[in-house]
Amino acid sequence: MRLGLLKAARTLVMALFSLTAAAFVGLAVYAVLKFGLWWPVVFGWTGNTRMLLAVVTLLPFLLLFTKLNWSRPMDWLAARFNRLVEPIDRAIGRSED
Repeated sequence: MRLGLLKAARTLVMALFSLTAAAFVGLAVYAVLKFGLWWPVVFGWTGNTRMLLAVVTLLPFLLLFTKLNWSRPMDWLAARFNRLVEPIDRAIGRSED
């Protein structure tokens, strides 16, 4: 029973890590998309001009995101979740012995 609960807790923490990492990356991309579509409206441009300016704005950012080194923020996030998982893994190891 205890071993099953520990494994379920570890699975829950790792699922939470996955969701947090996906949300971080997703929100970063969403912010750039929102900015690219927002700023042409501020200057009052409409129609095709607004969409063309949005595309010209978004393309460099989206190209940058593909080259961006995501390991630094993801390493920080993984370290925080690792602090939660390590005690659970040790407890699982003691329970299996």
